[in-house]
Amino acid sequence: MESVEARHVPVLDALKFLGLWFRRPRSMGAIVPSSGQLAKAIARQVDFDRPGVIVELGGGTGSITRALAERAAAGDEIVVVEREASLSAGLAARFPGIRVICGDAEDLHELLTAAGIGPVKAIVSGLPLLSISRRSRERIIRQCFAVLARDGVFLQFTYGLTCPVRRSAATRARITGCRAGWVLRNLPPATLWRYRWDESLAPAMAEVRDAA
Repeated sequence: MESVEARHVPVLDALKFLGLWFRRPRSMGAIVPSSGQLAKAIARQVDFDRPGVIVELGGGTGSITRALAERAAAGDEIVVVEREASLSAGLAARFPGIRVICGDAEDLHELLTAAGIGPVKAIVSGLPLLSISRRSRERIIRQCFAVLARDGVFLQFTYGLTCPVRRSAATRARITGCRAGWVLRNLPPATLWRYRWDESLAPAMAEVRDAA
């Protein structure tokens, strides 16, 4: 039987998330944690049979982390990068087998290199790319593809109506993307986007990595 404490966890998570949203709404993106339906939809996009680690950006209260952990062969297959210290500490306590790094996605290459983490087969991002500055958005994209394996995948979910990576930014980063699905049973409804290196522009990868 589920304990009273376990039943209260989603409520406590929502309250914590809401509090952080009131303090920094532009950096949070949503007022409540991602739903279980969104988390499972994201996990289905990851090939867990391939070698390498999965990096989650902006772990929040762990709904997507849990969905990834349920399908991973081992906890150390997943790395979560969370900037908010309170959320990072909560994730580390809730998922002791998963590596949690308290840091900014704008420094992703440095964070993973310092921790000796790689290769990266997939990156899952819930960062509010549409509400942050263009400079930060493009730096995060460059950082992600600087650490991502050549055949890796970058998954971004968004609550906005437009593509989270502008066409001009994708061109500069030498990546291509497509809408991978909709999740209506989420508050607010979310769209999942999938990005990869553009193989036709593979020789230019060094330029992107050097710029990260």
